[in-house]
Amino acid sequence: MSSHHIVRDQQEPALILHRLDSFPVSHLHALLEWSPTVICCEPAIDKYTSLGHKLDFALVSLNHFESWKSRLDDQQPVKIIAIDDSHFLMTGLTVLQKEDHRAVNIITDEESIFDVLQLATQWLSQLDLVVFTEKQKFLFVKHETFRKWLPARTRLSLMALNEHSQWHAVGFEEDVKASHYQELDVIKEKEGEAEIRCSHPPFVVIEDLDY
Repeated sequence: MSSHHIVRDQQEPALILHRLDSFPVSHLHALLEWSPTVICCEPAIDKYTSLGHKLDFALVSLNHFESWKSRLDDQQPVKIIAIDDSHFLMTGLTVLQKEDHRAVNIITDEESIFDVLQLATQWLSQLDLVVFTEKQKFLFVKHETFRKWLPARTRLSLMALNEHSQWHAVGFEEDVKASHYQELDVIKEKEGEAEIRCSHPPFVVIEDLDY
């Protein structure tokens, strides 16, 4: 049995491959470690399958459907879903929500990140979401308080989704109290736990990826 099919308990975050060209292969392998359900959007299919990995769903353009059916024959069993526009990510999130997934990791690229984050905010009431680009990780935090043990010199960028949000951040080089900035950068001077509070969740914690 392929290791890809050992874990299937919707507790593990599913994975949507939206854009994959610039994403480090080593980090992709890390996200595949627990055999998630994998949805591959048309622009990412060739690179993903060329690495020898199996996928569960392929989202393709309607006018390319027959071509993909033959090209993905060695991926059986795979569900190929044809759509008549380029809303691959919306379709992928809808599929996972209907399959009762609770958490989803999304891989995209820097050129697409703004649109992807905008779409992701529409799904926060139904899914826990983390978005990755080749350089950064975007974690959507649904609760007022976020705590994490961070290595020394970790830099985080914070992004409020509500313009009335107020920030409090403790455990950083400079603690933050009652800041109303929409976006904020904080640096962890020494290794240890840090705490971030936002008065109007959800909010986004952005971390540079270290390869």
